[in-house]
Amino acid sequence: MRYLLRNTLVFVSCMSAVLWAQKASEIDPMLGADRGGNVFVGPTLPFGMAKPGPDYGTNQGNAGWAATGNLNGFSQLHVSGTGGGPKYGNISVQPMLGKADPAHSSVPRKDEHAEVGYYAVGLGDTGIRAEITTARRTPVYRFTYPDGQQRTLLVDVGHLLMKLHDSPHRYDEGQIVSSTQVQVLSPTEIAGEQDSVIGWNIQTTPMRVYFYLVTDTPAVTSGTWEDGKAPQDGAKTASYKMPFTMQTLPKPPAPIVSTGAYLTFAPGAKPVMVKVGVSFVSIEQAKKNATTEVAGFDFESTRKAVVAAWDKELSTTKVEGGTADERQQFATGLYHSMLMPVDRTGENPLWKSTLPYYDDFYCIWDTFRSSTPLLTLIAPKRVTGILQSLLEIQDHDGFFVDGRSGNFAGRTQGGSDAEMMFTDAYLKHVPGLDWERVYKAMRHDADVESTDPIRFGRGDMDEWKKLGYLSIEHSDPAGGPDRPGSRSMEYAANDYAVALMAKGLHHDADAKLFAERSSNWKKLWYPEAVDHTEGGDIKGFIWMKHADGSWEELFNPRLVGTWYKDNFYEASTWTYSLYVPQDVRELIKTIGGDAAFKKRLDLFFSEAGEHRFRYRYDVGNEPGFLTPYLYNWIGEQSSTAKTIHSVLDASYHSGKAGLPGNDDSGAMGSFYVFNRMGYFPVAAQDVYLIGSPSFPRSTITLGNGKQFSVVAENLSARNIYIASATWNGKPYQRSWFTHEQLVAGGELKLVMTDKPTHWDTGEAPPSMSDK
Repeated sequence: MRYLLRNTLVFVSCMSAVLWAQKASEIDPMLGADRGGNVFVGPTLPFGMAKPGPDYGTNQGNAGWAATGNLNGFSQLHVSGTGGGPKYGNISVQPMLGKADPAHSSVPRKDEHAEVGYYAVGLGDTGIRAEITTARRTPVYRFTYPDGQQRTLLVDVGHLLMKLHDSPHRYDEGQIVSSTQVQVLSPTEIAGEQDSVIGWNIQTTPMRVYFYLVTDTPAVTSGTWEDGKAPQDGAKTASYKMPFTMQTLPKPPAPIVSTGAYLTFAPGAKPVMVKVGVSFVSIEQAKKNATTEVAGFDFESTRKAVVAAWDKELSTTKVEGGTADERQQFATGLYHSMLMPVDRTGENPLWKSTLPYYDDFYCIWDTFRSSTPLLTLIAPKRVTGILQSLLEIQDHDGFFVDGRSGNFAGRTQGGSDAEMMFTDAYLKHVPGLDWERVYKAMRHDADVESTDPIRFGRGDMDEWKKLGYLSIEHSDPAGGPDRPGSRSMEYAANDYAVALMAKGLHHDADAKLFAERSSNWKKLWYPEAVDHTEGGDIKGFIWMKHADGSWEELFNPRLVGTWYKDNFYEASTWTYSLYVPQDVRELIKTIGGDAAFKKRLDLFFSEAGEHRFRYRYDVGNEPGFLTPYLYNWIGEQSSTAKTIHSVLDASYHSGKAGLPGNDDSGAMGSFYVFNRMGYFPVAAQDVYLIGSPSFPRSTITLGNGKQFSVVAENLSARNIYIASATWNGKPYQRSWFTHEQLVAGGELKLVMTDKPTHWDTGEAPPSMSDK
């Protein structure tokens, strides 16, 4: 009933709808903050470095925010939508009343509010109101204290987001402060630095963050405190150095360090304005950021500049109709897609370069499937910069990264998925890259054993080239890299990406070699494996082998890998047995033909969203993103339409619990955006698959200035199926189209109906084994 009512409202609202661009005012930064969505709720610019926001509870929230617990302060750097252990939460500022008392500065939140470019919250019953906006590298705070009270500002240089416990399936991921230095420069200035190690990507080289804080109100008293000691009025410096080495780090929980400085102001009603310049290069650069990025302490102009920047980014995408909730979810999905990676151009402490520098790839395994293809359409120049940065990082690290944060590589979740990003960009003619240079790096990545495969590149390459799979022996926690089932499947997809670029650049021998290797998935197809389902026996699955070629005993179709040290990563064999994007036609043949394939897909999506079947389809993890569209290969596009609507309606909502899992740097948001527009990319290919739009019209303004629209005529609550299609006014029978078609501009018009049809009588989407 809820589905019918909501979609009836969509239909009614569309009757008088107009086409408008998405705007910052439609975004809810809190959407997806809770229930594992882990999105960042504070203000930030598109791909902005500074992400100032609140840290709540036990300081274990990946993006700082937590649904329960006291406010511990506002730190300057965060990630968005990530899983695993936290990263950042560096340099906390916290207002309080009375004398400086860091040990008792946490307070309940009151009247929390977030919108694009702005976050505000009351500090319990203190009467203090904190407001935040930001420039690119300079957060700006407005602290309003109750009149007549002594006003204090704490600056905790030891503050980090923590991880207080670990499960057996995770590496130790708690961030640890290795050293701090802080200095009170004047009654209005504090500066310092913090070094930290470990965190999500197991950082062993300290990440150094510098800051320069300045206020518009001179302090009447200032001082510092060191870890475990009381604040000292008049002290000008404080420092900390961890009492152990990287080899003698304590097991979790990591030690909590508090060391910092404070300013105490005379009573007054006028707000205290604070700027915090942040840098990865030096205190001098942090000061330059603070003085050049924000004129004086102009809070409102800074806030308006953030909104204007987001309005500009969002203006490329327009939708017609839909409910307020759907438009909000759509705009917020776009917003989440542009929070990471982070543009740190000018803030690279490792090497000098004239090229763009990006960090916080967290992870490419999540984002190559939909986030990057979305940016390729709406922000191709941004994608050029991101790829230039990845290529330069490869020059210095020796291999492509899958994850990177804090200027440090790690971790690799599956294959070497930067290869997917580069091939996707190559096939879509993203400008500004030397493709021969790119190919040389890709071939090296696809053929040479990584010196540290948990951080970059591929591992177990001798086995991959000799056996055609990664053996179960490497799933032993005491041995080398693990995840043999999922990594084997992803290596095969990666190899096809390398083959496509090799073919385009006329490296014919390489193209043949890597195309052959991309068929290695068949070596892990276990034809006798059976799952006894409620719909009958399903036979044939991807499974693990030993190095001698024998199958791993005790086939378990319901085993869902969580993290590392599992046979599959964040999915089961059900999901990975359907992950052959390079050759869906051969997969269909292997499974037993169109009818058997449809039966398997129908069971895979049965009771979508119910916990008892999460070992099948789980939209909350990315390996299954493409799977709803596999029906298109067997002339059953109507089943794709039905599945997409079912998945989105069951899994995406407005509000703090609105996402089905970790947003993963915009992966969940971009999945929503594409699907609501009615099509989805096949990553590392030049193909888009037609689904079922949720808006009567969506229009993208492309990088070349042309526009591409999808029009859904007769769209309503029941009319989710396609009766017929035209492309620029001409009949169209294919359930897919190419990037070349899309960027030429024009209109895909879909006439919707309430019953499944077989309108898709044209050729099936391409596969590697097509003749």
